[in-house]
Amino acid sequence: MNRLLKNFKLLFNLLHGPDTQTFVPTFNNHPVNLKNRSYLLCRALITDIPELVKLRQQVFPQETAWDRKVFTSELKNTQEKLYLLLRFNDQLVAFIGTDFNPKQHDVHITSLAVAENFQHQGLATFLLKVVKEIAQQRDYQTISLEVRLSNKSAQQLYTDFGFICLGLTKEYYQSNHEDAINMQYKIKKESKKNE
Repeated sequence: MNRLLKNFKLLFNLLHGPDTQTFVPTFNNHPVNLKNRSYLLCRALITDIPELVKLRQQVFPQETAWDRKVFTSELKNTQEKLYLLLRFNDQLVAFIGTDFNPKQHDVHITSLAVAENFQHQGLATFLLKVVKEIAQQRDYQTISLEVRLSNKSAQQLYTDFGFICLGLTKEYYQSNHEDAINMQYKIKKESKKNE
C-alpha cells in the first residue's frame, strides 16, 4: 500500500508539479516615504475600482478593455491576483496589478499606472521592487509583462529595472491592434546570511 501511495504521489507531482499548494498573495498595508513624500501602500479592494478605472483611463486613454467588470473580476480572484495601490493624501496616484502563477513560478504584471503629475518620481520602480520582494519570498523565478511597442518610456523603465526583451506579440492590444513587446525579469536568489 505504501508503494502505491508513493507512485500516486510521484505521478501527481509529475502532472501538476510539486508546488500545487495554493498561494494566496497576502499584503499588509503600510506607510512608505519616497523622495520626502509620505504614501500609503495598500492592497486594492473592490471599493477602489472607480478610482482604478479612472486612473487607468487617464494614463492609457487609447485602451478601453480595462473597465469596471475587468477590475471586479481581477480583484475578486484573491487566489492569484494582487493589486497594490499607492495613495498620496488619500488620492490614488499609482497602482500595479499582478497575477501569480505557481506552476510557472512567474509573476505576470497585468497593469502598471502612475498619475501624470506623479510620473518620473520613482513610484513605478518602487512598485516593481515591492512585487520583486514578494516574488523572492515565495521563490518565484521570473516577472513577466507586455508593453506597447510605442511606449518607449515604459520600455526604458523596465530595461533599467533589469527586464529583457523576449520578442513581440503581433496585434496584442485590442484598441488599435498595436504589437506588444514581451519582457521578462529573472529573479536572483538572495543569499541567506549567517547560515
